[in-house]
Amino acid sequence: QVVVAGSSFPLVPAQLPHKAFLLRQLDIMNVPVLTLGGDVVTTLDVTPSSKLEDFRAQLCEAVGPRLGNVTGAADLRPRLFHCGGELLPGLPLIAAGIRAGSPLTVVVTAASRIVSASDDGTARIWNPETGDCLQVLGTVGWEKRATVQDSALRIGREMILAAFSPDGKLVLTASEDCTAKIWSTQSGELVHTLRGHRRRLRSVACSPNGVLAVTASDDLTAKIWNVESGECLHT
Repeated sequence: QVVVAGSSFPLVPAQLPHKAFLLRQLDIMNVPVLTLGGDVVTTLDVTPSSKLEDFRAQLCEAVGPRLGNVTGAADLRPRLFHCGGELLPGLPLIAAGIRAGSPLTVVVTAASRIVSASDDGTARIWNPETGDCLQVLGTVGWEKRATVQDSALRIGREMILAAFSPDGKLVLTASEDCTAKIWSTQSGELVHTLRGHRRRLRSVACSPNGVLAVTASDDLTAKIWNVESGECLHT
């Protein structure tokens, strides 16, 4: 017997399906698309010879603007991953090891931007194509001009580093003043100051789903924070 797409056909000539039907069935793969959290976005029917460009276009057509809401990004720039590797343009799906049922993970990123940190007490967001500075977070040279009223905007004598949240809507900064800060890239305003470390920070990062942040400090501790509330959850 012949088994096609879960259905069996006995080897009796009168009962065999048409050859064209068999070819159509063998040429179609059901490929699920998941978020980083494992939620199913959609399942697409594609051919093994389909390329990344075809798959991405079909994905955008299938889910449209909902994709940005599902994955947490406003700009629709889906990147697709399989077994930890990103799919490359021009490569057929079957050549990338994708078979029927092979799950793909979609990551939607915002428009390309770079964030930098400086010892002038600011973080800056840049357009990597033009080199233009798009936004300044913090107050330049605060140590010379700061007052009690603007102390909340002090990042510190030296900015250690800055990092985007996965959806690009926030920037997390770490500094010498023992604090980390969360900034809105839409308004440029300070959202939260994360206090609790006793010595300068060395690192700050956001979880893939954007819910948690982690900081590391010279006080030999790491802390996990709730991004939305700014609350320290674990030390």
